[in-house]
Amino acid sequence: MVWAWQQWLSPRPRQRTVTTSQVSFLTSGNAALYEPLSKPGGLWYVRETHYIENPLVKAGLSGPPLHIHLQQDEYFKVEQGVLGAVKDGVEYTITKDDGTLFIPAGTRHRFWSHKSATESLVFSAWADPCKDRDHILDLNFLRNIVGYLADCDKAGLKPSPFQLILFFDDASSLLCPPFLNWMPVWLLTWVHHGFAWIAESGLGYQTSYPEYTKYK
Repeated sequence: MVWAWQQWLSPRPRQRTVTTSQVSFLTSGNAALYEPLSKPGGLWYVRETHYIENPLVKAGLSGPPLHIHLQQDEYFKVEQGVLGAVKDGVEYTITKDDGTLFIPAGTRHRFWSHKSATESLVFSAWADPCKDRDHILDLNFLRNIVGYLADCDKAGLKPSPFQLILFFDDASSLLCPPFLNWMPVWLLTWVHHGFAWIAESGLGYQTSYPEYTKYK
């Protein structure tokens, strides 16, 4: 339950759209499509399609902000188009001829459809599953993020940094705003935990919402 004073301090969508029946799901503004797929051994990956005709994709805004995964390596394999990526401050342009892009755990990174592309970006992304750990990057994380951002867009609200921090924190990941680029990862981790605690204990945000999540 969200109290009126919490809503006043940090507005949020009053209604959440039920998306659990959707096998694949579109991001806010219909910029990108996420298709969860299975790999042998019960592992999963996501095929992302970033539509080149979409204004958000053209502006390089269809990917996530700069972030870090603390417990998982991440991998990208381009099938079509050009993937732009920043990896610890170094920018890369990746095509299907460049093989797999490897992002080690603890690396500041982000990705988007590069401005040089002449067609929609299609790529597969997956993470080291770390099955022995509870708090990891998983499909529930993606569904919560996409569902929340879409509902904020529908309600005409700016997404709360506190809710986004809480989502990332629960997945052992960190958001890295540019003004904190100077901060070492260990210190950023503690700052992130602090804001996540405020988000959950003070503002009443949740790490996951049943309207968005499909897999338990």
